[in-house]
Amino acid sequence: MNSPYQEIISRLGVNRVLINEILKKYTSIKIGGPSDLFFKAGNSKDLVNALTIAEKFKVNYFVLGGGTNIIFPDKGFRGLVIKNESADICFKGLTGRRFTKSKTNSYVDKVYLEVDSGVSINRLVRNTVEQGLSGLEYFLGQPGTVGGAIWINAHNLKQGKFFGDTLVSARIYRPQKGIIEVPRGYFRFNYDRSVIQKTKDIVLTVTISLLKNNKDKLWTIAKQALDYRQKTQPSGSLTAGCLFRNIEKSQAIRLTTPNYTCSAGFLLEAVGLKGKTIGNIMFSDKHANFLINKGEAKFSDVLKLIDLARNKIRKKFSVNLELEVVLVDEI
Repeated sequence: MNSPYQEIISRLGVNRVLINEILKKYTSIKIGGPSDLFFKAGNSKDLVNALTIAEKFKVNYFVLGGGTNIIFPDKGFRGLVIKNESADICFKGLTGRRFTKSKTNSYVDKVYLEVDSGVSINRLVRNTVEQGLSGLEYFLGQPGTVGGAIWINAHNLKQGKFFGDTLVSARIYRPQKGIIEVPRGYFRFNYDRSVIQKTKDIVLTVTISLLKNNKDKLWTIAKQALDYRQKTQPSGSLTAGCLFRNIEKSQAIRLTTPNYTCSAGFLLEAVGLKGKTIGNIMFSDKHANFLINKGEAKFSDVLKLIDLARNKIRKKFSVNLELEVVLVDEI
């Protein structure tokens, strides 16, 4: 074992760093080989410590959240994978309106929570809905963690809701620069996009703003969102979520798709790829934009299906599809 690895193991803890840990165990699609080093960060302090040490010894690292839109290569990862398991949800403050001078006649308008980036979206949604806090109810059933949701600006397109809409500020780790606090505008949110996809900043905690509302009403909305997700997307399958990003509205207008849909799934189905299989990886026969691992699928077959889809759609529609799923480089 090389000296930088030995230093990392020594500083993070011999009993806490795993060697040659198989990565497919930590992803929803169950593809991926061994990571040279693997460390579970139980809180934000752990996470920052691991990042700082990896940079100090110039070791390549990758921060893994829920593993729901990640596909690792069969050869694994050369360096340190940090599994972000930070899990705190804390009350931070509130604002409201007072209708009279009496302290008892006041109305709570907004509630602010500070949330670790390793918290699962589902846990956060259930926690806030149960407290009668509105803003995240449309995300029940959404896979992944808060950090991933910020990275891709997670969305419920049917309702036009984006996770980034609730964000007030965040504490991030900037590679080689350390920890800074940034406002919502820093992220330059758009559909499936945030600036940290380019800057490689790591989200540590976020402050979100939610509105007081009726708990029963919020649960009704949340369950409707979950029902719609289960009816339109494959469930009970090994998948990494949507493979490609939807196309631009201008492209849909040019192509005159039905109701000007921007759905990448529609395009994939239109070129006959629904259910298409290579090896043990296939495009779902329920929603063509989902890859399904039928068992022991190979990363190389994933790449073949991606190339096939891009070529067919480029030829038929003159559209270049962008990936939504993150393919980790074979380093």
